[in-house]
Amino acid sequence: MEKGILYIVATPIGNMGDITKRAVEILTTVDFVACEDTRVAGGLLHQLSIKKEMVSIHQHSSDEKIAFIIRELEDGKSVAYVSDNGTPGISDPGQKLVASCKLQGTSIIPIPGPSAVTAAISVSGMVEKEFYFVGFLPKKKGRETKFKWLKLLDCSIVIYESAIRLEKTLSDVEKYLGADTEVFLAREMTKKFEEYWGGNIVGIISDLKSHTIKWEFVIVAKVK
Repeated sequence: MEKGILYIVATPIGNMGDITKRAVEILTTVDFVACEDTRVAGGLLHQLSIKKEMVSIHQHSSDEKIAFIIRELEDGKSVAYVSDNGTPGISDPGQKLVASCKLQGTSIIPIPGPSAVTAAISVSGMVEKEFYFVGFLPKKKGRETKFKWLKLLDCSIVIYESAIRLEKTLSDVEKYLGADTEVFLAREMTKKFEEYWGGNIVGIISDLKSHTIKWEFVIVAKVK
């Protein structure tokens, strides 16, 4: 029996108008959808008028959940994996699923689309050739060491951060990367209240109260 295919499907980071035609076609035709959160994926499928069985794969999922998906693929079923938003496999549980499927020789096909990383970079004006993607920084253990290592990089740095930790992270950027660091912030990208601003880290911190600090942020930082 021919094995099924695992599709890694990018979904909108906010605006549903960004869903691709190919993503809709794949979500419509697969046997079931694996997802980071069934509530989020269920809302997406509802908006697309697609009814599919869903299986959750999150950071606390047991190996048996992944083993189940692999068995279904071995039986010839096709599966789409979606994260809560954007391109899967970046700061979400999709990486573990992909790695496990690769070991089994499963065909894995990306369905490209929206990405918070590339969206923020495209309007930052701070990346010409290369950048280093941090994702979410360590909250405590290893945080200082990580920042000291980032200081040595000769390229822009991209960080994911929550609103509740934004001020702390910006303070650490100034402390470890330096007061001359250039910073660009992207909030609620593609959504109704999206906001983008940038400048010197000292000015950014000083002016923070004049901006809405909610939801998640993408930070682009460049050491001068």
